[in-house]
This record gives sequence, structure tokens and C-alpha cells, in this order.
Amino acid sequence: MKVIYPFRIWKEEKDYLVQGFKPLENVLTYGESIEDALKNGREALTGVLGAMLDNGQLIPEPPKVRKAKGVYEIEPNPSVAIPILVRKAREEAGLTLVDLAEKLGVTYQAVQKWERSGTNPKVATLNRVLEALGKRLELEVA
Repeated sequence: MKVIYPFRIWKEEKDYLVQGFKPLENVLTYGESIEDALKNGREALTGVLGAMLDNGQLIPEPPKVRKAKGVYEIEPNPSVAIPILVRKAREEAGLTLVDLAEKLGVTYQAVQKWERSGTNPKVATLNRVLEALGKRLELEVA
């Protein structure tokens, strides 16, 4: 499971404009090159999803967009992707924060913290949480 959203990038005069698809069409930025636009798109996506996490909002599923010229996939920073994945895994398992906390022998505040942006759980902790949710932690360096 990954957190990846499609974005449209197009050139307008000397800049490359970046915009998310619905429901994240409010994620807008630009860059002087495609690489710069992708980097700025990742930062913008991370900021918007992080604010949504911290405000307890529902994180939208990435829209189904056909691969086409000018459509790029962008993944938020791990500081936001990890809490989103933990929340999704917990919800898929049908557990509340309290249920998962009891299963792990921790407070519900600890679980709540793991589902907020900027969280940085140890790999062993993250692995333990995901195992309790019937998931596996897989690492990839790209």
C-alpha cells in the first residue's frame, strides 16, 4: 500500500505549473523545471495532507486518472505518508484508536500520535503496529 496522488504538470511561459486532481485540486505550486515542479508538488501535497491529518479530516483516496502526457505521480514525505498508512490500516482492520491501543498495550494517545503528521515512530514500533493490524512493513529505496 502506498500513498501516491496524480498531478498535472504543464509548462506556462517559463514555469512548470503543478495541480492536483479532484478532490485535491487546491494543491497548486510551480517550478522552474520538471524536477523542481515535482519537488515543490511533493512539499505542497505533504503540507495539505499533513494539515488534514492534524485536523482529523478524512484523507481522500487518490483519484483514478489515466496515465497520460503531463500526468505525474507524487508521494508525500514519509512524515505524512506513514501516519496515513497507519490510519488506513487501522480503519481497514475495523479498529478504533482505543481498540488498537488495547491490542498493543499502549494508551490511545500513543496511537493517535502515530496518526498525526510529523510522527517519527521507530521502525520496530511501526512494525509492531502493522503486525497488530495484520500488515507487513516492507521497505524500498528508490
